[in-house]
Amino acid sequence: MDKFRVIELFAGLGACSKALKNIGIDVEVVDAVEIDKYAIKSFNAIHGTFFPTQDITKWDKDYKNIDLIFGGFPCQDVSIAGKQAGIIKGKTRSGLMYEMLRIVEKIKPKFVVGENVKNLLSKRHKDKLDEYISEMSRIGYKTVYSEMNAKDYGVPQNRPRVFIVSIRNDINKNFEFPKKQELKIFLKDILEDKVDEKYFLSEKLIHCFTKDGTGNYPRKERFEGSIDCKVGKCITTLAGNRPTDNFVRQ
Repeated sequence: MDKFRVIELFAGLGACSKALKNIGIDVEVVDAVEIDKYAIKSFNAIHGTFFPTQDITKWDKDYKNIDLIFGGFPCQDVSIAGKQAGIIKGKTRSGLMYEMLRIVEKIKPKFVVGENVKNLLSKRHKDKLDEYISEMSRIGYKTVYSEMNAKDYGVPQNRPRVFIVSIRNDINKNFEFPKKQELKIFLKDILEDKVDEKYFLSEKLIHCFTKDGTGNYPRKERFEGSIDCKVGKCITTLAGNRPTDNFVRQ
């Protein structure tokens, strides 16, 4: 059987290709387009490749017989954690979605998978998703999408994302998103049994987190709601959000 030929756009450390390999697919990573030097270094270490950093706006290679293009285009301007500047061609990072469309039209792979935060489905950004689907249709693809959460597919993390799957019109296949699964592995199951004391909260911090907050920040409720989590929450670097980190009572 021929190898499954993949191009990863916004490649990061290559999670897409790694996932395919983990389920037994014989993957050939044809190219990985990633501008961050540390991310591509990790990609190469994981996959045994030697890709350089690449700017997607300048990427214009010719490849034939590509099975899949995967692209988790930048979410910074869509996510509620950012300023929501929007998907604007040539102006915002999330506007690099249009570079993905350009490359798909040039390469014409059998399948395309796009991914972004669930806020892509919001009233503020849904028109851009609709535009993406319309452009994929013009290029020659049928497209379906769904919001999926990692905790519904065997991973103890609350990580909702929108997945957009496109199939070239000449491919006689349809795609159905997998059904949700009962979660059987919880956050505590994957933590180490012996933990260095530096990872324990001090009495001072516990006292701070259990004090009543003010306004929209009920500190005590947020902290107590984060203890003994079965499912991990997203870890944020935003100031003032520490009480909503993941805490496990020992």
